[in-house]
Amino acid sequence: MPVTLRIIEPELNQLMSSTGDNVDVFTKPEADVIVRSSDEIEFRVHKFILSTASCIFADTFSVPQPESFKVVDDELDDEGGEDDLPIVALTEDAETLRVILRTLYADGISTIEDLGLLARVLAAAEKYEMAGIISTLAPFLHTPRFLESEPLRVFAIAYHFTLPETILIAAKATLLHPFPSSLPPELEYLPTPDVYHKLLLYRTRCEATIEPTLVDWMSVWIGFDESRFRHSIRAGAMDMPAWSTVDRGGCSFCVRGTYTTLSKYGVLPLWFIDHLERTRDMFKDRIEGPTVKSLKLLEKTISILPSIGSNGGCDCAEEAPLQLMQFSERLSDKLDEKLAEVSVQPTITHFGVISLADIV
Repeated sequence: MPVTLRIIEPELNQLMSSTGDNVDVFTKPEADVIVRSSDEIEFRVHKFILSTASCIFADTFSVPQPESFKVVDDELDDEGGEDDLPIVALTEDAETLRVILRTLYADGISTIEDLGLLARVLAAAEKYEMAGIISTLAPFLHTPRFLESEPLRVFAIAYHFTLPETILIAAKATLLHPFPSSLPPELEYLPTPDVYHKLLLYRTRCEATIEPTLVDWMSVWIGFDESRFRHSIRAGAMDMPAWSTVDRGGCSFCVRGTYTTLSKYGVLPLWFIDHLERTRDMFKDRIEGPTVKSLKLLEKTISILPSIGSNGGCDCAEEAPLQLMQFSERLSDKLDEKLAEVSVQPTITHFGVISLADIV
Protein backbone atom coordinates (compact mmCIF):
# COMPACT_ATOMS: atom_id res chain seq x y z
CA MET A 1 0.00 0.00 0.00
CA PRO A 2 1.39 3.46 -0.86
CA VAL A 3 2.57 5.47 2.14
CA THR A 4 3.59 9.03 2.77
CA LEU A 5 7.25 9.91 3.00
CA ARG A 6 7.06 10.76 6.68
CA ILE A 7 8.18 7.25 7.57
CA ILE A 8 11.11 7.00 5.16
CA GLU A 9 14.31 7.99 6.91
CA PRO A 10 17.69 7.93 5.06
CA GLU A 11 16.41 8.78 1.59
CA LEU A 12 14.09 11.49 2.86
CA ASN A 13 16.76 13.09 5.03
CA GLN A 14 19.09 13.25 2.05
CA LEU A 15 16.48 14.75 -0.25
CA MET A 16 15.27 17.25 2.35
CA SER A 17 18.67 18.32 3.64
CA SER A 18 18.82 21.45 1.53
CA THR A 19 15.15 22.29 1.08
CA GLY A 20 14.24 23.79 4.44
CA ASP A 21 10.61 24.54 5.16
CA ASN A 22 10.01 27.73 3.19
CA VAL A 23 7.86 28.31 0.15
CA ASP A 24 10.65 27.72 -2.39
CA VAL A 25 10.94 24.05 -1.43
CA PHE A 26 9.81 23.17 -4.97
CA THR A 27 12.35 25.33 -6.80
CA LYS A 28 15.49 23.48 -5.73
CA PRO A 29 18.03 22.63 -8.46
CA GLU A 30 18.58 19.05 -7.25
CA ALA A 31 15.11 17.99 -8.42
CA ASP A 32 14.95 15.42 -11.21
CA VAL A 33 11.41 16.01 -12.52
CA ILE A 34 9.00 18.92 -12.95
CA VAL A 35 5.32 18.64 -12.08
CA ARG A 36 3.23 21.22 -13.93
CA SER A 37 -0.26 22.20 -12.77
CA SER A 38 -3.25 22.92 -14.98
CA ASP A 39 -2.69 26.64 -14.37
CA GLU A 40 0.92 26.40 -15.59
CA ILE A 41 2.69 26.46 -12.22
CA GLU A 42 5.79 24.25 -12.10
CA PHE A 43 7.06 22.30 -9.08
CA ARG A 44 10.60 20.89 -9.13
CA VAL A 45 10.39 17.61 -7.25
CA HIS A 46 11.96 14.15 -7.02
CA LYS A 47 10.82 11.02 -8.79
CA PHE A 48 11.68 8.99 -5.71
CA ILE A 49 9.21 10.94 -3.57
CA LEU A 50 6.39 10.62 -6.09
CA SER A 51 7.13 6.97 -6.85
CA THR A 52 7.15 5.95 -3.21
CA ALA A 53 3.83 7.69 -2.56
CA SER A 54 2.02 6.58 -5.71
CA CYS A 55 2.14 3.39 -7.75
CA ILE A 56 0.79 5.44 -10.67
CA PHE A 57 3.92 7.60 -10.70
CA ALA A 58 6.10 4.59 -9.93
CA ASP A 59 4.81 2.82 -13.03
CA THR A 60 5.19 5.96 -15.12
CA PHE A 61 8.81 6.52 -14.11
CA SER A 62 9.72 2.84 -14.44
CA VAL A 63 9.06 2.90 -18.18
CA PRO A 64 12.24 3.85 -20.12
CA GLN A 65 11.80 7.37 -21.45
CA PRO A 66 13.58 9.53 -24.02
CA GLU A 67 16.10 11.97 -22.62
CA SER A 68 13.51 14.71 -22.80
CA PHE A 69 9.80 14.03 -22.44
CA LYS A 70 6.52 15.36 -21.19
CA VAL A 71 3.78 13.31 -19.51
CA VAL A 72 0.22 14.53 -19.94
CA ASP A 73 -2.32 12.26 -18.25
CA ASP A 74 -0.09 9.24 -18.81
CA GLU A 75 0.59 10.06 -22.48
CA LEU A 76 4.19 10.70 -23.48
CA ASP A 77 5.45 13.60 -25.56
CA ASP A 78 8.89 14.80 -26.54
CA GLU A 79 8.97 18.16 -24.78
CA GLY A 80 11.46 18.81 -22.01
CA GLY A 81 11.37 21.31 -19.18
CA GLU A 82 13.91 23.71 -17.75
CA ASP A 83 17.39 22.15 -17.53
CA ASP A 84 15.97 19.37 -19.73
CA LEU A 85 14.11 17.89 -16.77
CA PRO A 86 11.11 15.78 -17.74
CA ILE A 87 7.74 17.45 -17.20
CA VAL A 88 4.71 15.71 -15.74
CA ALA A 89 1.73 17.89 -16.68
CA LEU A 90 -1.30 17.17 -14.50
CA THR A 91 -4.92 18.28 -14.63
CA GLU A 92 -4.99 19.52 -11.01
CA ASP A 93 -4.46 23.19 -10.18
CA ALA A 94 -1.42 24.50 -8.32
CA GLU A 95 -3.29 24.95 -5.04
CA THR A 96 -4.26 21.28 -5.00
CA LEU A 97 -0.81 20.02 -5.99
CA ARG A 98 0.91 22.26 -3.46
CA VAL A 99 -1.01 20.65 -0.59
CA ILE A 100 -0.20 17.15 -1.86
CA LEU A 101 3.48 17.85 -2.43
CA ARG A 102 4.01 19.65 0.87
CA THR A 103 2.44 16.69 2.64
CA LEU A 104 4.70 14.26 0.77
CA TYR A 105 7.80 16.30 1.53
CA ALA A 106 7.15 16.12 5.29
CA ASP A 107 6.79 19.90 5.27
CA GLY A 108 3.37 19.36 6.77
CA ILE A 109 0.01 21.08 6.47
CA SER A 110 -1.17 22.65 9.70
CA THR A 111 -4.64 23.50 8.46
CA ILE A 112 -6.82 23.57 5.36
CA GLU A 113 -9.29 26.44 5.44
CA ASP A 114 -11.33 25.55 2.35
CA LEU A 115 -13.48 22.41 2.32
CA GLY A 116 -13.59 22.52 -1.47
CA LEU A 117 -9.79 22.46 -1.62
CA LEU A 118 -9.68 19.52 0.78
CA ALA A 119 -12.16 17.63 -1.41
CA ARG A 120 -10.03 18.31 -4.51
CA VAL A 121 -6.88 17.14 -2.74
CA LEU A 122 -8.53 13.92 -1.61
CA ALA A 123 -9.89 13.35 -5.13
CA ALA A 124 -6.43 13.82 -6.63
CA ALA A 125 -4.92 11.49 -4.03
CA GLU A 126 -7.52 8.88 -4.93
CA LYS A 127 -6.82 9.35 -8.64
CA TYR A 128 -3.08 8.82 -8.22
CA GLU A 129 -3.58 6.05 -5.61
CA MET A 130 -1.91 7.98 -2.80
CA ALA A 131 -3.51 6.20 0.15
CA GLY A 132 -1.09 7.87 2.54
CA ILE A 133 -2.29 11.33 1.51
CA ILE A 134 -5.90 10.36 2.15
CA SER A 135 -5.15 8.91 5.59
CA THR A 136 -3.03 11.96 6.50
CA LEU A 137 -5.44 14.66 5.33
CA ALA A 138 -8.86 13.06 5.88
CA PRO A 139 -8.84 14.05 9.59
CA PHE A 140 -9.10 17.68 8.46
CA LEU A 141 -12.74 16.84 7.67
CA HIS A 142 -13.22 16.86 11.45
CA THR A 143 -12.29 20.55 11.60
CA PRO A 144 -14.96 22.14 13.83
CA ARG A 145 -15.56 24.95 11.36
CA PHE A 146 -16.42 22.47 8.59
CA LEU A 147 -18.66 20.34 10.80
CA GLU A 148 -20.42 23.37 12.28
CA SER A 149 -21.09 25.16 9.00
CA GLU A 150 -21.18 22.48 6.27
CA PRO A 151 -21.83 19.05 7.81
CA LEU A 152 -23.81 17.78 4.82
CA ARG A 153 -20.85 18.43 2.51
CA VAL A 154 -18.52 16.69 4.97
CA PHE A 155 -20.92 13.72 5.09
CA ALA A 156 -20.94 13.35 1.31
CA ILE A 157 -17.16 13.69 0.99
CA ALA A 158 -16.56 11.18 3.80
CA TYR A 159 -18.98 8.72 2.21
CA HIS A 160 -17.21 8.93 -1.13
CA PHE A 161 -13.79 8.27 0.41
CA THR A 162 -15.04 5.42 2.66
CA LEU A 163 -14.41 7.09 6.02
CA PRO A 164 -16.86 5.45 8.48
CA GLU A 165 -15.86 7.46 11.56
CA THR A 166 -16.22 10.76 9.72
CA ILE A 167 -19.57 9.68 8.24
CA LEU A 168 -20.94 9.10 11.74
CA ILE A 169 -19.57 12.39 13.10
CA ALA A 170 -20.91 14.35 10.12
CA ALA A 171 -24.32 12.66 10.25
CA LYS A 172 -24.69 13.73 13.89
CA ALA A 173 -23.49 17.23 13.01
CA THR A 174 -26.27 17.59 10.40
CA LEU A 175 -28.75 17.41 13.28
CA LEU A 176 -27.55 20.80 14.51
CA HIS A 177 -28.92 22.65 11.47
CA PRO A 178 -32.20 22.76 9.57
CA PHE A 179 -31.78 20.80 6.36
CA PRO A 180 -30.72 23.23 3.59
CA SER A 181 -33.19 24.24 0.91
CA SER A 182 -30.48 23.88 -1.75
CA LEU A 183 -28.31 20.79 -1.67
CA PRO A 184 -24.50 20.99 -2.00
CA PRO A 185 -22.86 19.64 -5.18
CA GLU A 186 -20.87 17.10 -3.15
CA LEU A 187 -24.04 15.01 -2.83
CA GLU A 188 -23.14 13.79 -6.31
CA TYR A 189 -20.48 11.74 -4.52
CA LEU A 190 -23.23 9.57 -3.00
CA PRO A 191 -23.65 6.35 -5.01
CA THR A 192 -27.46 6.16 -4.73
CA PRO A 193 -30.35 8.34 -3.52
CA ASP A 194 -30.92 5.70 -0.82
CA VAL A 195 -27.95 7.05 1.16
CA TYR A 196 -29.47 10.53 1.35
CA HIS A 197 -32.86 9.02 2.15
CA LYS A 198 -31.38 7.15 5.12
CA LEU A 199 -29.79 10.35 6.37
CA LEU A 200 -33.20 12.06 6.22
CA LEU A 201 -34.75 9.08 7.99
CA TYR A 202 -32.09 9.35 10.71
CA ARG A 203 -33.07 12.98 11.26
CA THR A 204 -36.77 12.13 11.33
CA ARG A 205 -36.23 9.45 13.96
CA CYS A 206 -34.17 11.84 16.06
CA GLU A 207 -36.83 14.56 15.77
CA ALA A 208 -39.42 12.06 16.96
CA THR A 209 -37.69 11.66 20.33
CA ILE A 210 -38.92 15.07 21.51
CA GLU A 211 -42.71 14.60 21.37
CA PRO A 212 -43.19 11.66 23.80
CA THR A 213 -40.51 13.05 26.09
CA LEU A 214 -42.31 16.39 26.46
CA VAL A 215 -45.69 14.73 26.94
CA ASP A 216 -44.19 12.56 29.67
CA TRP A 217 -42.65 15.58 31.39
CA MET A 218 -43.35 14.06 34.81
CA SER A 219 -40.87 11.23 34.22
CA VAL A 220 -38.31 13.82 33.15
CA TRP A 221 -38.87 15.79 36.35
CA ILE A 222 -38.67 12.90 38.80
CA GLY A 223 -36.16 10.90 36.76
CA PHE A 224 -38.10 7.63 36.97
CA ASP A 225 -41.34 6.03 35.88
CA GLU A 226 -44.19 8.02 37.44
CA SER A 227 -46.14 4.98 38.59
CA ARG A 228 -43.29 3.79 40.79
CA PHE A 229 -43.34 7.03 42.76
CA ARG A 230 -47.04 7.77 42.91
CA HIS A 231 -47.21 6.92 46.59
CA SER A 232 -44.29 9.29 47.32
CA ILE A 233 -46.06 12.12 45.55
CA ARG A 234 -49.26 11.53 47.49
CA ALA A 235 -47.30 11.48 50.72
CA GLY A 236 -45.74 14.82 49.88
CA ALA A 237 -42.26 13.31 49.72
CA MET A 238 -41.71 14.50 46.13
CA ASP A 239 -41.06 18.17 45.40
CA MET A 240 -43.39 18.95 42.51
CA PRO A 241 -43.07 22.00 40.21
CA ALA A 242 -45.49 24.91 40.13
CA TRP A 243 -47.02 23.74 36.84
CA SER A 244 -48.14 20.40 38.30
CA THR A 245 -51.83 19.64 38.62
CA VAL A 246 -53.51 21.36 41.55
CA ASP A 247 -54.05 18.09 43.42
CA ARG A 248 -50.27 17.63 43.43
CA GLY A 249 -49.48 21.04 44.79
CA GLY A 250 -49.47 22.98 41.53
CA CYS A 251 -50.51 26.62 41.20
CA SER A 252 -54.28 27.09 41.50
CA PHE A 253 -54.38 30.52 39.81
CA CYS A 254 -53.05 29.54 36.36
CA VAL A 255 -55.28 29.27 33.33
CA ARG A 256 -54.99 25.63 32.34
CA GLY A 257 -55.61 23.42 29.37
CA THR A 258 -58.33 20.79 29.23
CA TYR A 259 -58.44 17.10 28.48
CA THR A 260 -59.58 16.71 24.87
CA THR A 261 -58.74 14.40 22.01
CA LEU A 262 -56.56 17.18 20.56
CA SER A 263 -54.73 17.96 23.78
CA LYS A 264 -51.36 16.31 24.31
CA TYR A 265 -50.63 17.96 27.62
CA GLY A 266 -53.94 17.86 29.49
CA VAL A 267 -54.59 20.35 32.30
CA LEU A 268 -51.14 21.88 32.48
CA PRO A 269 -50.96 25.70 32.72
CA LEU A 270 -51.22 27.33 29.30
CA TRP A 271 -47.90 29.14 29.78
CA PHE A 272 -46.15 25.81 30.36
CA ILE A 273 -47.86 24.22 27.36
CA ASP A 274 -46.62 27.17 25.29
CA HIS A 275 -43.12 26.59 26.68
CA LEU A 276 -43.22 22.90 25.70
CA GLU A 277 -44.42 23.75 22.18
CA ARG A 278 -41.65 26.29 21.64
CA THR A 279 -39.15 23.79 23.06
CA ARG A 280 -40.30 21.24 20.49
CA ASP A 281 -40.02 23.68 17.58
CA MET A 282 -36.55 24.85 18.61
CA PHE A 283 -35.36 21.26 19.09
CA LYS A 284 -36.36 20.29 15.55
CA ASP A 285 -34.09 23.02 14.16
CA ARG A 286 -31.16 21.98 16.34
CA ILE A 287 -31.51 18.38 17.45
CA GLU A 288 -29.43 17.98 20.60
CA GLY A 289 -30.21 18.01 24.30
CA PRO A 290 -28.62 21.39 25.16
CA THR A 291 -31.01 23.12 22.73
CA VAL A 292 -33.76 22.95 25.35
CA LYS A 293 -31.56 24.91 27.78
CA SER A 294 -31.51 27.92 25.47
CA LEU A 295 -31.56 31.18 27.43
CA LYS A 296 -33.73 32.71 24.73
CA LEU A 297 -36.29 29.97 25.26
CA LEU A 298 -36.27 30.25 29.05
CA GLU A 299 -36.31 34.06 29.10
CA LYS A 300 -39.37 34.14 26.85
CA THR A 301 -41.30 31.90 29.24
CA ILE A 302 -40.10 33.56 32.42
CA SER A 303 -40.93 37.03 31.08
CA ILE A 304 -44.66 36.27 30.90
CA LEU A 305 -45.05 34.63 34.30
CA PRO A 306 -45.90 37.74 36.42
CA SER A 307 -48.90 38.60 34.22
CA ILE A 308 -50.50 35.19 34.65
CA GLY A 309 -53.20 34.51 37.23
CA SER A 310 -55.21 36.92 39.30
CA ASN A 311 -54.76 39.28 42.25
CA GLY A 312 -51.41 40.51 40.97
CA GLY A 313 -49.88 37.22 40.00
CA CYS A 314 -49.60 33.61 41.09
CA ASP A 315 -47.23 31.16 42.71
CA CYS A 316 -45.62 30.44 39.32
CA ALA A 317 -44.03 33.89 39.17
CA GLU A 318 -41.95 33.09 42.21
CA GLU A 319 -41.27 29.37 41.90
CA ALA A 320 -41.29 28.55 38.20
CA PRO A 321 -38.07 30.28 36.97
CA LEU A 322 -35.71 28.12 39.02
CA GLN A 323 -37.85 25.04 38.45
CA LEU A 324 -37.83 25.65 34.69
CA MET A 325 -34.04 25.74 34.67
CA GLN A 326 -33.93 22.50 36.67
CA PHE A 327 -36.44 20.91 34.31
CA SER A 328 -34.45 22.03 31.25
CA GLU A 329 -31.28 20.42 32.61
CA ARG A 330 -33.07 17.13 33.18
CA LEU A 331 -34.84 17.32 29.82
CA SER A 332 -31.52 17.93 28.05
CA ASP A 333 -30.00 14.81 29.61
CA LYS A 334 -33.08 12.73 28.80
CA LEU A 335 -33.12 13.80 25.15
CA ASP A 336 -29.42 13.02 24.73
CA GLU A 337 -30.14 9.52 26.09
CA LYS A 338 -32.94 9.10 23.57
CA LEU A 339 -30.82 10.38 20.67
CA ALA A 340 -28.05 7.93 21.53
CA GLU A 341 -30.54 5.12 20.94
CA VAL A 342 -31.02 6.14 17.29
CA SER A 343 -28.33 4.47 15.19
CA VAL A 344 -26.94 5.41 11.79
CA GLN A 345 -23.90 3.14 12.03
CA PRO A 346 -21.91 2.98 8.76
CA THR A 347 -20.25 -0.32 7.81
CA ILE A 348 -17.88 -1.40 5.05
CA THR A 349 -19.21 -4.21 2.86
CA HIS A 350 -17.18 -7.11 1.44
CA PHE A 351 -16.67 -5.01 -1.69
CA GLY A 352 -15.09 -2.13 0.24
CA VAL A 353 -18.20 0.02 -0.15
CA ILE A 354 -19.78 2.01 2.68
CA SER A 355 -23.30 1.00 3.66
CA LEU A 356 -25.55 2.77 6.16
CA ALA A 357 -27.30 0.31 8.43
CA ASP A 358 -31.06 0.52 8.69
CA ILE A 359 -32.06 3.28 11.08
CA VAL A 360 -33.39 1.91 14.35
